[in-house]
Amino acid sequence: MSRVIGALLVFLSLAFGAAAEGLGYKGPAEGGAGEALAGEELELTDAEWHVRDVMLAIFYHELGHALIDVMQLPVLGLEEDAADVLSVVMIDRIWDAESSEAKVAAAASFWAASAVESAQAGYEPAFWGVHSPDERRYFTYLCLYYGGAPDEREALAIDFGLPEDRAATCPDEFDLAAASWGVFLDELEAAGPGESLVWQGEAAPGDFVSAAILEEVDYLNSIWTLPEPVGVQVAACEEANAFYDPEAKMITMCSEMAAYIESTYPAE
Repeated sequence: MSRVIGALLVFLSLAFGAAAEGLGYKGPAEGGAGEALAGEELELTDAEWHVRDVMLAIFYHELGHALIDVMQLPVLGLEEDAADVLSVVMIDRIWDAESSEAKVAAAASFWAASAVESAQAGYEPAFWGVHSPDERRYFTYLCLYYGGAPDEREALAIDFGLPEDRAATCPDEFDLAAASWGVFLDELEAAGPGESLVWQGEAAPGDFVSAAILEEVDYLNSIWTLPEPVGVQVAACEEANAFYDPEAKMITMCSEMAAYIESTYPAE
């Protein structure tokens, strides 16, 4: 077992505890997060709030792929890393302090749990893959978010084990990330409200994952317009995944991914 995995095993219980503290905060959209598709408020468990926040973080990642495609953005490095960076920038940019911290804590906790589960199952990190290993994604979310407001977020960084050597560079890393993505996000906001994110999902009232993604689609449409429409759906995929299809111009959040995230949440 690697030193990083060993450290994550130690921090995992702290991570889920820190994530739970922020559960239940409302986001930027009218009415707040967790509303049913029929408009009725949902009563969610801690595990369901955790799933919701992780799925939103992953949605922002897939949105990064969509923006790179429809805006024809340059990518200087791995696109998957660029999409992770956008996820943190979006969380910092559009959510209040308590809600953003809950989302980053949930996302980091998930990547930690996924790394530990993979290691315990005997899987080696896929260093040959296009995605960074889960351990690195854990520290990417922590570092960038901490770097956005070091004084206010120091406790989170300590609780989640962000090393001091990395923490020292995080403010500069965040500034670079926010400035790089911010140019293009400002361009979308300058275009004004629109309907360029098109909800394609089909779900019954009470589906808290679809409700959260639909609410985010509505909110983003209220502040910006993409150069061309991008569909968004929550659907069964027969695998725990989420992806952007550049041919269909579609973001798909797999319902199996939500189930996997919930399975990694520690039983009470």
